[in-house]
Amino acid sequence: MKQTRSLGIASPEGKDIFELYISVESRPAVLAKIATVMGEKNVDILAGHMQCSDDRHLGYDLFYVEMADSKVTPKALVETLKKLDFVVDAEIEPKSDVKFETMMFPLTRSGHTRVFVLSANGWAALINSILSTFGTAGGVILHNQGVSVGAEIVDSIKALFQAPVGSDLEMENLKAYFSAVGLGILQISGDRKAMKVRIEQPVTSGQKESVVDQFLVGVVRGAIIKIYSDEYVVQKLGYQDERIVFDLVPEKPLRTAADARKSDLRLPPNA
Repeated sequence: MKQTRSLGIASPEGKDIFELYISVESRPAVLAKIATVMGEKNVDILAGHMQCSDDRHLGYDLFYVEMADSKVTPKALVETLKKLDFVVDAEIEPKSDVKFETMMFPLTRSGHTRVFVLSANGWAALINSILSTFGTAGGVILHNQGVSVGAEIVDSIKALFQAPVGSDLEMENLKAYFSAVGLGILQISGDRKAMKVRIEQPVTSGQKESVVDQFLVGVVRGAIIKIYSDEYVVQKLGYQDERIVFDLVPEKPLRTAADARKSDLRLPPNA
């Protein structure tokens, strides 16, 4: 069973919570040594995030720690960490007033592409505002913008690989991307001639008024167009039990190899 995932942009609940940032040389056992120091000082690690630099020479560790029962002050903890031969820098600040992460900026996807976080309620408010202002045209605007975003997502997926990976792997990464960024759980069945799409728990689910998020529909359509280099149209669009369902079919019938062979046959005159 999948568990909810926190991006850690806000501190967890607790007593005397601090945000601790540590820049380290990238080498084995670094995390274990940091955890050992924390344990010896009775500092409780509530949450954390780790990443490495592009050249993999440095690691950036961000922790939320509870220091209510700590044996040291926050300042003394930082001084102790800085004495470790692999620590490049360390900073700490309280989260009693400002609850959100302040040590690292900007937020990125895979270390390169800048992203931002918007709550599901905020996104639903944006969708409803556009629809109430522009009516049916608002849905078209959202859908078309989603198509552009879907194409960009596939481009970003391709950029993660050193060589072309093929449509099947691009499709699997598209599904994983959807859940990784919180858009929903994307399920696609069928083949390139006809696909059934289902988005479970879309970002707009759980709202008082159900709405088909045309932006999400557009994202999927734009991604499929990019993956297969063919135009697709949406059919049988609906919203059932907090899931978006629709079909994607080629705008023009796809020619198969058999179709091509048939078109190449030429009957002799007066046959």
